Order: sequence, then C-alpha cells, then structure tokens
Amino acid sequence: MKHIHTFERFLTESMNESTLNHFTPTTIDRVTAIDEKFFKSLMPKTAATTEEASKRIESYAGNTMFAHYQYFEVKPNGNKPDRPTYQIHQAQYWLNEYQMKRQGRDPKESVDVTFLTIFDITDGQNIRLGQVYVDTNVFLDEYKRAFELIKAQS
Repeated sequence: MKHIHTFERFLTESMNESTLNHFTPTTIDRVTAIDEKFFKSLMPKTAATTEEASKRIESYAGNTMFAHYQYFEVKPNGNKPDRPTYQIHQAQYWLNEYQMKRQGRDPKESVDVTFLTIFDITDGQNIRLGQVYVDTNVFLDEYKRAFELIKAQS
C-alpha cells in the first residue's frame, strides 16, 4: 500500500504543471458550457471576458502551451446560512517570453486564459455546472472578492 500512497501524493502534489505540445483547446459546446446568466450572476467581471478569452486561446492551437492546474472550494460571500458551495477547477494557460518569441509573438503579450470547470458540491453533491474560458487576471482578482475560500489545492 505504500506505493499507492506515494503515487497518490505524486499526483496531488506534483502534477500541477504540464507542457502541452500541439495544444488543442477544449471545445465548449451547448452541453458543456456553463449557463451564461448564472455565471454572470456569480462573477460579472469575469463573465465579461469569456468571448475574448475563447478567441485568444484558439489562436494558440497547434503550438506549445504551459498549464498550471488547481481548484478552489468556495462559498459566495454573504451572511446567508444556506450559501451553496462550489468547486472551481482551473487550467491556467501561459507561456514564457522564450516560447512567445518561438511562436512569432510579441514577448510582452501573454496567454492569460484560464479554463474553468465549475461544480456545485453543496451537501455532498457533485453537480457539474459547466465550463468556460476566462481572462486569468480578472478571474483571480474577482474570485477573492466574490467568494469565501474554503480550500485551495494547487
């Protein structure tokens, strides 16, 4: 059993970064997309970045991409006792200056896109609410204002 425990630790503690060669952005369709109205009520500033973030990530298809993976368990801010609990899975896409130059891009430009998959985990349920591409910086700023952080795993 020691090997299983070690492998589980490797997955949870070491597998938070990857290099994706020939990157293919995940296709979000009507079935997998988060409800726009719901997402706008949850994170209005971040919701305003979805269209531009989707276009930006598509422009990197076929190239090398770096990704950082993490998730947050959060409750919306407020003092209602019955606030829902969400788990927000993130794949934050980025490139360093060298990779930007190799792809013929301005090294001052940045990918700055995060792929979110959001689950409602209130009362032990695990309901997948949907997926969306967003601007990383806007998301990371807004989640701190919109939610109470319960748990972070990076």
